[in-house]
Amino acid sequence: MIGDCLQFKAARRPSFSTMLATFMRHLQEIPRSPPASPENDVIKCPGSAAIDAHASVQEVVHDTPKLLHRLVLEGNEGGVRNLLTMAASGKINTSVASLLASQNADGQTALHLACRRGSAELVEAILEHREANVDVLDKDRDPPLVFALAAGSPECVRSLIRRNADVRSRLRDGFGPSVAHVCAYHGQPDCMRELLLAGADPNAIDDEGESVLHRAVTKKYTVCAIVILENGGCQSMSVRNSKDMTPLHLCVTTYNVALVRRWVEVATPEDIANAIDIPSPIGTALCMAAALKKDHEIEGRELVRILLGAGADPTAEDSNGQTALHAAAMANDVELIKIILAAGVDVNICNVHKAIPLHVALLRGANACVELLLSSGADCNLQDDEGDNAFHLAAESAKMIRENLEWLMIMLRHPDAAVEARNLSGKMLRDFLEALPREWISEDLMEALVNRGVHLSPTVYEVGDWVKFKRSVTNPAYGWQGANHKSVGFVQNVGDGDGMSVSFCSGEACVMASEVVKVIPLDRGQHVKLRDDVREPRFGWRGQSRDSIGTVLCVDDDGILRVGFPGASRGWKADPAEMERVEEFKIGDWVRIRPTLTTAKHGLGLVTPGSIGIVYCIRPDSSLMLEISYLNHRWHCEPEEVEHVVPFKIGDRVCVKRSVAEPRYAWGGETHHSVGKITEIESDGLLIIEIPTRSIPWKADPSDMEKVEDFKVGDWVRVKATVSSPKYGWEDITRNSIGIVHSLEEDGDMGIGFCFRSKPFCCSVTDVEKVPPFEVGQEIRMKPAVTQPRLGWSNETPATIGKIARIDMDGALNVKVAGRQSLWKVSPGDAEQLPGFEVGDWVRSKPSLGTRPSYDWNSIGKEGLAVVHSVQESGHLELACCFRKGKWNTHYTDVEKVPSFKVGQHVRFRAELAEPRWGWRGARPDSRGVVTSVHADGELRVAFYGLPGLWRADPADLEIEPVYEVGEWVRLRKNANSWKSIGPGSVGIVQGLGYEGDEWDGTTFVGFCGEQERWVGPISLLERVDRLAVGQKVRVKMSVKQPRFGWSGHSHSSIGTISSIDADGKLRIYTPAGSKVWMLDPSEVDLVEEEEFRIGDWVKVKASVSSPIHQWGEVSHSSIGVVHRMEDSDLWVAFCFMDKLWLCKTFEMEKVRAFRVGDRVKIRDGLVAPRWGWGMETHASTGQVVGVDANGKLRIKFQWREGRPWIGDPADIALDDCSS
Repeated sequence: MIGDCLQFKAARRPSFSTMLATFMRHLQEIPRSPPASPENDVIKCPGSAAIDAHASVQEVVHDTPKLLHRLVLEGNEGGVRNLLTMAASGKINTSVASLLASQNADGQTALHLACRRGSAELVEAILEHREANVDVLDKDRDPPLVFALAAGSPECVRSLIRRNADVRSRLRDGFGPSVAHVCAYHGQPDCMRELLLAGADPNAIDDEGESVLHRAVTKKYTVCAIVILENGGCQSMSVRNSKDMTPLHLCVTTYNVALVRRWVEVATPEDIANAIDIPSPIGTALCMAAALKKDHEIEGRELVRILLGAGADPTAEDSNGQTALHAAAMANDVELIKIILAAGVDVNICNVHKAIPLHVALLRGANACVELLLSSGADCNLQDDEGDNAFHLAAESAKMIRENLEWLMIMLRHPDAAVEARNLSGKMLRDFLEALPREWISEDLMEALVNRGVHLSPTVYEVGDWVKFKRSVTNPAYGWQGANHKSVGFVQNVGDGDGMSVSFCSGEACVMASEVVKVIPLDRGQHVKLRDDVREPRFGWRGQSRDSIGTVLCVDDDGILRVGFPGASRGWKADPAEMERVEEFKIGDWVRIRPTLTTAKHGLGLVTPGSIGIVYCIRPDSSLMLEISYLNHRWHCEPEEVEHVVPFKIGDRVCVKRSVAEPRYAWGGETHHSVGKITEIESDGLLIIEIPTRSIPWKADPSDMEKVEDFKVGDWVRVKATVSSPKYGWEDITRNSIGIVHSLEEDGDMGIGFCFRSKPFCCSVTDVEKVPPFEVGQEIRMKPAVTQPRLGWSNETPATIGKIARIDMDGALNVKVAGRQSLWKVSPGDAEQLPGFEVGDWVRSKPSLGTRPSYDWNSIGKEGLAVVHSVQESGHLELACCFRKGKWNTHYTDVEKVPSFKVGQHVRFRAELAEPRWGWRGARPDSRGVVTSVHADGELRVAFYGLPGLWRADPADLEIEPVYEVGEWVRLRKNANSWKSIGPGSVGIVQGLGYEGDEWDGTTFVGFCGEQERWVGPISLLERVDRLAVGQKVRVKMSVKQPRFGWSGHSHSSIGTISSIDADGKLRIYTPAGSKVWMLDPSEVDLVEEEEFRIGDWVKVKASVSSPIHQWGEVSHSSIGVVHRMEDSDLWVAFCFMDKLWLCKTFEMEKVRAFRVGDRVKIRDGLVAPRWGWGMETHASTGQVVGVDANGKLRIKFQWREGRPWIGDPADIALDDCSS
């Protein structure tokens, strides 16, 4: 300020007020030093010292070197040029060389600071002077080039290179990484291209044995790595680092298909040959790609295809002695096997144990791969180093993998099947099969064995064995005795000879042992259902449906099953031949051992109820083998002893359950609040978890862990019932309190807005759970347990019922109560939603409940419909159904509303309907009819065209045929053909239905304005649109170049009011500017809605407001905030830099575009200093919004930056040009 004033002569020196104004201007231009945000603070790079994001520039202005540094930090290019020009001309006492050599506390010169800012203009202004040292070092021995690379400014790099900056220099006095390594660490491809074109070594190796390419690949900077390859860096693909990993190996571990593909395209054959088969500690790149785990199969397949095409050795083995084809078979990856075989790899390639891929697939239960390998010519007779061939292995593993018995039958069809071959232990196929329970061996397999000359020993029967007649038996020795081929019974008595007594449902029968075969029995506790081929059960339906799943209660002495179904008072009699066991699980399913399990059929052993495992295989008797992380062997169990559980996936965020006092693999310094991300899942379910504050991965038993919900700003939450104390204490929060998420931090903390608090409540994401949100329009009342509401009664009572009219950002419910002028404010934790169901509503079971919903829906079926008969206080509904006697209860959360049938509706049969509940009775699948009556239990009476009388119908058999009523507004769909002046998008009004005789022919008559004739066409070409009404304001769509009835002196900017609407939809518009009524086609207009503020709108103060009624406070014209509360003409706005809400008037504010997750953004041009500092960013930085807090605070991931997002004030940020 003094310097500016002294430029004037004494006689013309400015007045005091002018000097004060100059002082104030300078004061405003001094960058603020706000509290450092952890996210924007310090960033480090290899070989370069930490770069402080908030260097202080509040120097005294008479210190010329400091003045230069300040001007650089402010981005004042003109000031920098003027100051250096004055120094060069001798107008000040400091020389240019002295100015440019001057260093701040960190040893940084003006050139360092200009490069750190990423301003090519400032760099050019400094480098115009020959005194500038382009390679000057700071106290950490870093040149300006390192700062330019960190800033990601190719323009600055280019300017430095033009002044001969040393691009081949190394940091740490020549013993550290090269500047190319620094560039690779930051990942900017344009900067890398400038360095390499200027002579930087693309194959340089640092002091840790890492090449430049290693750095770029490790950081997943694909574009930068491609630049290195395209500029001479292909040789680096064969360089091993200290862990014996080449960049090619790292490409595979990071699933970088694009980089490997580009390397193959640009590298010489010699470079490819040198690198492609180098083994890593776990195998060659090909083996690694074939072994990529789930969630990355697609990338693994493409990498294998590329590597094989480039000449990778298909016989190379990994550390376990497996080739790529063996690894694909082990993973049951059919598509990968196809890729490998298509490359010409031998289907009978052997691994280190002389096993072929078929052997591996059979032992793993990889059924899809077994089929492919057999069809591709796999040799079933080849023996491994134990002498076992495919027949031996299939039979041996059949006790674990039931499908292998099917593969045995298929392999036995081979003309040269070596069924007599012996392994090194002397065993043949027959020996392995003899060891299996005889009931596991089907009649088909037995016949296939006999055809090959393999005869098993006669079957030995015992009392209790389940049997059925062989298919080949046509005339039993003792006759059928009421039984048949499908009959299943159990042995009651075994005679001395070949005869025995068997109990069938039809009665006891004498049979010969040679006439029957064993079958796998149904046992007590097993889940069963009716076989698909059974049309009518032997003992009738008794209210059950085909979808019903029951549990075997017992087996009577006469061979009859007693099956229990939910809601049934006693067991249902069933013929065992008509029932089958329910297949509830498949290989790879995640399951939990039922916590209530006290004993297990095959023994608990070391297993703890509640443990989580993965189904490894299914045995022929349908029992399961589970892999559990803490067992070194597989656990045998029955399907009924486990239950489905949602699987963990790579990338899931998890924490330790509150109910777990000590994790199975110990805490290791973590707590219940520690949140990590799953990076790997072992085959037995063991979780490998990466925790931000932990240097090494953490192992966890999945049963100890729970997923952290994927919260987002705006979610409704409450503290979990299992949490004894939140991370930072309860404060004034209780278990019943419900709030809205306002902010989410990277460390797992969150801020929650509660309507009774002025500041957000801070806690961990592990402390809370989502709750169903309240919505505008819902009816609510006070919970019965609430005696004193958080926000008071406001003259209401516990019996008051109101409808939510508005919801504040802190969750406060503004409730409209009949007879009350003002809105009643209610805390969401004090309120409960009314069920929303009324007597007469039509409902069905929610699809999400699966096959076994709570309460008794089994007799109704998944598609069945019911009618609400009564609504109870507890949230339970009493339902009625047309084919079930009596009423039954269910909870409103288990059902969902469906459109009700009404008299006069047109109906048709559902497309997938096999047969109506009470038969066709003259109707056909394509019959159409009209509902004539609806009973209280939902039973319909339908008049079908061509059928006499009224047809009784179950509503679940029918669907409502969409029919438009006269007067409805409709629009022609895009697939409709043009007709006269009418085409797709035209809007008209329904004027009737088309009939052929007495039957509706499916057509609709529509009147369109401007046409005398009515349009006639199928209903499928129409869609409903909102009806326009008199009094609404409209304007012509911008896409309309010429309205059908002309402009009448108006334009696109004209806004008019609908004064009347003709029967064909023609609009007559009144506009003050028009001399006559303006007529428009309804398809040509858009509704104009009057702007009004809503909760959640983004706003700023209007430029015309000089002083808000409630004062500025910390707010300015540029500040952007979010509306959190509204009341009459008052708004309460949240700003990211204020703890409290800012009060203003609606007429003082205007809406602005809200920033959204995914927006491409940059720092606003002309900004001197962002509110929370620059960090490593510059005006050239571009990024993407990854988080938006409820107060507008932005979390931005800038390109080429790692670590936590950058925190920004929305007033400091602008949309990038490429952002939509």
